[in-house]
Amino acid sequence: MAARIARAGRLPAWRHLALGIFTVAAVVFILAPLVIVILTSFSAQSYAIFPPEGYSLRWYANLAAQTTFYVAALRSLILALVATAASLVIGTMTAYALVRYRPRGHSALKAIFLSPVVLPKMVLGVAVFMLVIKIGFYGSSWNLVLTHTLICVPFVIAIVAASLANFDWSLQEAALDLGSKPLPTFLKVILPQISVSVFISGLLAFVTSFDQVETTMFLMRPGESTLPIEMFLYLQRWQDPTIAALSSVLIVFAIFLLVMTSLVLGRRKITTLQTSAEPQP
Repeated sequence: MAARIARAGRLPAWRHLALGIFTVAAVVFILAPLVIVILTSFSAQSYAIFPPEGYSLRWYANLAAQTTFYVAALRSLILALVATAASLVIGTMTAYALVRYRPRGHSALKAIFLSPVVLPKMVLGVAVFMLVIKIGFYGSSWNLVLTHTLICVPFVIAIVAASLANFDWSLQEAALDLGSKPLPTFLKVILPQISVSVFISGLLAFVTSFDQVETTMFLMRPGESTLPIEMFLYLQRWQDPTIAALSSVLIVFAIFLLVMTSLVLGRRKITTLQTSAEPQP
């Protein structure tokens, strides 16, 4: 019986080869655009061409001279941090309520909360623009914060809710029976158990907000463009590889975030293993 299961689980050689070819093709398909952008950023020509006929750092020097990008990057960073913080609080509370208490119609509520993910961002931007015009709220910088939070919250709800679905609620009940208040119980008992999911959802929310273009272009005020909008406006005026240089910098920044995430998750795993290996009194 065991031998039959082993033979059934052993794939033929051609399937291993096909799987390997498909994996390599998928990796190349994902990484090829990034490699093209990075190589183009070192082009010596005054226009984007691939492969470059010569290599130079002139476009990185030109990027360093564009002060508008610095201001726009700082504005995007602040906006993404605020939207991420708000979406983490709202999304975690919503996920907790949906999973822990399962209110009547929770499936419909969850679908409503997750709808901004499937709704085209251009449509969402137009809808929010019409709403803020109607209520006389247009021109406020909080429009972007609220809209980006609206876009980021579904990611937090989906990831945190999936983590809470496997949570042992008897731990919370035991803490409450011992006299702990609901908020300290959540912070000291539940939150540490789902901290990895909260961290990952926060990182995803940050990247989503930082890279948002479609909704931002409808709600930003003149002279207060975010970095993606400023890149779009630059491409309308110039077609040189400066944007490729900026994109390369953002690629390095994304790689840095991935490395830091791996280190944090790895340290979290090691800490969990050490804690579980300690003898219990």
